[in-house]
Amino acid sequence: MKTFSVVTSISMVLTLMVAVLSILGITITGLYPGIIVLLLVALIPIASKFYAKKITGRSDDFRRNYYTTFTIINLLSILVVLWMTFVIVHDRVLHDCC
Repeated sequence: MKTFSVVTSISMVLTLMVAVLSILGITITGLYPGIIVLLLVALIPIASKFYAKKITGRSDDFRRNYYTTFTIINLLSILVVLWMTFVIVHDRVLHDCC
């Protein structure tokens, strides 16, 4: 539970920060299709945190499986956000991609 909470909080802060900065980046560099994906990925940690509050009445086994699964999903979303941020910065800001 503690690992889930920490990973979800980190994922939420990171993805929301990148999503807000991406929206600001639209005004500077124009719309980039990857920004839409970033905004959708930002919904994952938010939804998992809200749903975690709703499953308090479920069995311990169900909650343990949920926490394990969504800890892994949130870790993957952190990697996806970092990778997409790197690609978007190099393509749109530095203009050195491809």
